[in-house]
This record gives sequence, structure tokens and C-alpha cells, in this order.
Amino acid sequence: PTFPVVVMTEVDPTLEQEYYPQSGDPNPKARLGVVAIQNAEIQWVEQGKYRPEDEILIVRVTWTPDSRAVIYQVQNREQTWLDLNSFEPARKAVRNLLRETSKAWVDVLGLPVWLPDGSFLWQSDRSGRTHVYHHAPDGKLLNAVTSGDWRVSNLYGVDPRNGWVYFAAYRENAVDQHLYRVRLDGRDLNRLTEKPGTHSANFNVSFTLFSDTWSDTRNPQRATLYRTENAQLIRQVTEPRESALKDYRLSPVEFMQVKAHDGFPLEATMIKPPDFDPSRKYPVLVYTYGGPQAPTVRNSWGGRTYLWHELLAQHGYIIWGIDPRAASGKAAELAWPIHRNLGEFELRDIEASLDWLKQQPYVDGSRIGIWGWSYGGFMAAYALTHSRSFKAGIAGAPVTDWHLYDSIYTERYMGLPAKNREGYEKTSVVKAAKNLHGRLLLLHGLIDDNVHLQNSVMLMYELQQAGKDFDVMFYPNSRHGVSMPTLVYHMRKLMTEFILKNL
Repeated sequence: PTFPVVVMTEVDPTLEQEYYPQSGDPNPKARLGVVAIQNAEIQWVEQGKYRPEDEILIVRVTWTPDSRAVIYQVQNREQTWLDLNSFEPARKAVRNLLRETSKAWVDVLGLPVWLPDGSFLWQSDRSGRTHVYHHAPDGKLLNAVTSGDWRVSNLYGVDPRNGWVYFAAYRENAVDQHLYRVRLDGRDLNRLTEKPGTHSANFNVSFTLFSDTWSDTRNPQRATLYRTENAQLIRQVTEPRESALKDYRLSPVEFMQVKAHDGFPLEATMIKPPDFDPSRKYPVLVYTYGGPQAPTVRNSWGGRTYLWHELLAQHGYIIWGIDPRAASGKAAELAWPIHRNLGEFELRDIEASLDWLKQQPYVDGSRIGIWGWSYGGFMAAYALTHSRSFKAGIAGAPVTDWHLYDSIYTERYMGLPAKNREGYEKTSVVKAAKNLHGRLLLLHGLIDDNVHLQNSVMLMYELQQAGKDFDVMFYPNSRHGVSMPTLVYHMRKLMTEFILKNL
């Protein structure tokens, strides 16, 4: 199926027909083939082991290092399992190396990392948390390389000569990402980075050097070159310049944990006004994304969204960042309970954090707002139609009904509409438009090719039918994000004025 996106900033509009199956629509049917360079002959990989009703997805493809086999990953349409398969063109043979399953869905976590003996490293959520496993060439599990009450966030590779595996992880806490190495058998875990914040790496082929890109909430990204052994500093790749930020009264970002109603620790941040007076009462703007395994509470540079939050703090607002547990990234198993029912449990955790906020003597509990973009826009719109806790909210490029979003993403979390009618009904903001509580500002790019404008238009129509007042602004020539500087200025100014007026 195609979806029309119309560019209307010229005299003659341009029609873009986007290939875009929405949830429940027929998906493109993909085949995997190998082309011989010598004669251009195509050898198709037979998928006869799969049933037609599986409607398989071919989600990743690569070669083994010796180019003797194609390694490919296959999932069923609802992504409840994932097969890692091998196809050897010379033998015309397909074999299954392993199958991943879960209580809800299986995420695609990357490609195998190969060792000289044909064995490989593989990332999996099979324990409920993302860890690295060592498998034999035939797929048999040899050992867990990492384990524990934490998760691996990136597998960089392996130094087979010295027997080290390199990766990034949130091991010390849920907000700082560090670089690590560990032996293939899981012994001798070493942390390579010390400074709190978010570290990511680029290693050379021999893993003797790495560039560490680091940031925290007060410092934009900077890169430093290290010798891997003993993490010995070589030089700054990008020299930190004197920042213009020093000229502004920026408040610190305070990290904290608050308890959900069942006692689970939720990760949160607070930015207070620079002249904060604990004897006063302040309005609060909640910021969240909320999507599965997609945290925003991180000790990393937040860019212009962070700077806008600081601007609002200077206007006398407390900025409250909150990750529902499903979004926290602490563990895949924490996200699985939202399967087939997006929004409800996330909002429950957000409201639990509001209960804590309202107990603070400096918070005005009658003036709490919420905002977010994309899935965060969905959460803001969902909160304003499924709760009475919020005085105002901004929903940027929101999904307003999961029937309208793309099949791969939506069906992973919601299943097929025909098999989950109740879930799609319950999670629909469009269907709940009549329950809008609080002032809503809708923002959307007119040529958004990810979350289509249809989402906001259908919500607008239902709000109008229900006699609900709201504000809306569309941005021409803007897709899923607004990036043109003049339009960004217009949007941030509009958002600021909306908050000052309604919160």
C-alpha cells in the first residue's frame, strides 16, 4: 500500500507516494537471493520451512567472514520469534543456527560477531536483559560472555588474539553508559572509562586504539583517543572550546529515583529555576518519550530540547523528566507487560511520579503539564485524554491511533489489529478525544513521512465533533522533525508562549 504525502509550498504541488503498510495491511513480500558475479545467475534461498501464515520478515543479512555462507535473520509477522539461519550457496543448503523467543516480542539486536574458528558472539534478551553469548559454528551455546542485573547496550567486537570482547553497557546505574571489556569466558570484566556520562567508542581493527565520544548533561560531545591497554590517553580528537553556555544561568540537571505504586524505582530528572526558592510553589512541565526500551533519562547532552527546558526553568517552571519502566532501558522484561496495550502502564508510572511531586512543598500540583514528540506525542495526547492530572500538554507528531502507524513497529508491540481489537480500541487517542482534559497544542510537519499528518487530522476532527477547544500548528516542508532554523525558532517560540499562557 502507498500513502500520499503532498508538498504544497510551490504553485504546483508535488505528490509523493510513500510505500507504507499500516498495521494490518499487506506487507511487501521479500525474497533472499545470491547473485554469482561470474554469470549474474541468481540462486534463491528457499524458505519452505516457514508457513504462509507466518508472513515472514527478512530483517538482517550478512556474510560469514570467509564468504562461504549468507547469514540471515527471519521473523514472523508479529515478531514473537527470530531465527538465525545460514545458507551456503555451494551446497544450496539452509540450516537454522538458533531461534530466539520471548514472552512478548523479540527485538533485532544486531549481527553476529565472528571469531576465527567460526564461532560467533550473539546479543540476546533471553534472560530478560540484553547480554552477549558465545555460540559454536553450528549455533550451540558455549557460554554466556556477560550476565547480571544490567544490560549491554552495544557490542563493538572481539579481539581474538588476546581474547577480549568489547562492549558498552549501563552497568553502574541506569543513566551512565560506560565502555567495558571482558574475556570470552566471562572472566576479568574491566571498565575502560571513568568519567560519569555517556561514552561510545570507535575501535581500530586490532582493538589497540579507541576513540571515546563522551558527553553529559552539561557538556556537548567531545572525542578523545586512547590506547586500549590501561585506557592510556593519547590526545583529544576534538578540543573542547570555551562554551557560550557559560553566559547563561543554567540550572543543574538533578538525577533521582521515585517509586511507582508497586515500589519499582523510576528514573527521573529535575531542572529547577536558577533562582529556586523552596518556600515558593512552582508549576511543573513533564517531558517523556515513553516508547518501549527508549529512555530519555540519561546523563548525556540533550541538545536544543535541553536548552529549551532551561529557558522554561528561567521562566519559573520545574522541568520533570520521567521514564516509565517500559521505556527505562533497564531490561527488556520490564517492557514486555505493555505488549498489546501501549499507553496504559506507561501513564500509570508517570502518574505515580506525579504523586511524589505533589508531596513536595515547592510543587503546585494544580499546574502540571506534559509534552513529548512522536511516541512522546502519543503519550502526551494519551495522558490528556485518559487522565485528569494535567492542566495542559503539547503533542508533537503524535500517533493518535495505532491503526495508522507502520506495520512492522506497531505489530511488534500491539499484534495484528484483527487479533487485538480491544487493545487497539483502548489505546486510541482518537476514540478518546471526547475525554480531553486540559489545553492541548498539536504540532505536526505537513510532509511527515513517518507519523503521517493523518494522525493529527483525525484527532482534530474528533475533537471538533466533541466541541473541544485546542491549539494546532502545522509546519510546511517539515517531515517527522522540524529542522529549518526559522521554523524551529517559530515552533519553540509558540511552544514557550503556549506554556506561559496555559500552565
